[in-house]
Amino acid sequence: MSHGLYVDANYTFAKSLADNQGDNPTAFAGEVNYGIPIADRFHVDSDYGNVEGTRRQRFLLTGLYQLPFGQGRTFLNTGGWKNTVLGGWQMTTVTLLETGPWLTPSISNSFDQSNTNVVNRGAFSRPDQVSNNIYRGQSRAQYFNLAAFSPTPADAGRFGNAGVGVLQGPGTEAVSLGLAKVFKVNERVGVRFESTFTNVLNHTNFAPPATQIDNPTFGVLSAPQTAENAGNRTGQIALRVDF
Repeated sequence: MSHGLYVDANYTFAKSLADNQGDNPTAFAGEVNYGIPIADRFHVDSDYGNVEGTRRQRFLLTGLYQLPFGQGRTFLNTGGWKNTVLGGWQMTTVTLLETGPWLTPSISNSFDQSNTNVVNRGAFSRPDQVSNNIYRGQSRAQYFNLAAFSPTPADAGRFGNAGVGVLQGPGTEAVSLGLAKVFKVNERVGVRFESTFTNVLNHTNFAPPATQIDNPTFGVLSAPQTAENAGNRTGQIALRVDF
């Protein structure tokens, strides 16, 4: 703490690759995942790709700032009503900025025409990637370029070549803010007023879109995130009596 300010910040740049996530991972792989069916057990390296839950970049800041007004502080420190109303306030924040999760293009087994019998083995099918322009014309209605993928040719007798974790979902920008003050009733009793707001800027953070290429909503951003205080702005006010 210096001059009423405390800040703790960290930045992470990470790259994590694995081949134990399966054909279409949607979460971190478990410690023991033997027996999970995969499309091509003879070429496990075809499932080698970005780990779904490891964000490439992540910045987290937590901070507290005692506003410089009131008794014992720089301004309006003579006591009286000014100190009662304006003094002793402090602000807190938790700010999170991170890139999106890694996602994997897939295709429903009923739509797949490669003749690899994936549907009867409980595994997932991936399509062919025919272009590197995955994000061309990116918008809410088309976060990923559908034309970059296609079904494996009919009766190809092989699996799709699209890799695991080749899509990066929408990131997160979430600023939470708190404002608090202790009102002294007497020497022994105080009332703490605190208000907190998550996603105070009300920035829209979208949840990952559908990644199944035969899904009509493939790449469409529609639902908001619900994790990490990144959903719609919310607020709450609390009063606490301390003895």
